[in-house]
Amino acid sequence: MWPFSKKTDESPRTPKPDDWSLGQGERDGFPMIVRMANAYRDLAPIPAYDHHLIISVHLRNPRSNGFPSSEEGDDLKALELNICRLLEADNDSLCVLAVTNNGLRDLIFYTRNVECAHQRTEDFLATGTGFVVEFLIKPDDGWEIYQHFSRWLTSPAPPKATISA
Repeated sequence: MWPFSKKTDESPRTPKPDDWSLGQGERDGFPMIVRMANAYRDLAPIPAYDHHLIISVHLRNPRSNGFPSSEEGDDLKALELNICRLLEADNDSLCVLAVTNNGLRDLIFYTRNVECAHQRTEDFLATGTGFVVEFLIKPDDGWEIYQHFSRWLTSPAPPKATISA
């Protein structure tokens, strides 16, 4: 091998905390905030990551606009960080979107290991989170959810338009 070949890392880039696009819009009559990981914009879809995992966190006491209070926001941030650390271990899953709207925070991941993502999520939820949390895993080899929000966030019109997803 050396010195004639380079070692290549087949794992996708992990987005840096500041490598996210932020957009606001409206869905179901409520304001919506979307965070999208920019690291995958030019890479998506990544063939091995062919299922999406949506983790929906129900806010305990959302404000009238459907967003979390500042107190609840701290707990939500900690929960999100813990879920991301768990699911992104060994690059088995990639957190690509966070959507807050109408009393929910949806965390959208793409995974290359459905069974592991399912088991890790089940195990995490069994420990108790202080929130009502639901999750769903479905095939999505075209990264349709990510592509949808990517088009919306990068459209020529500012991301304040109404979106349905």
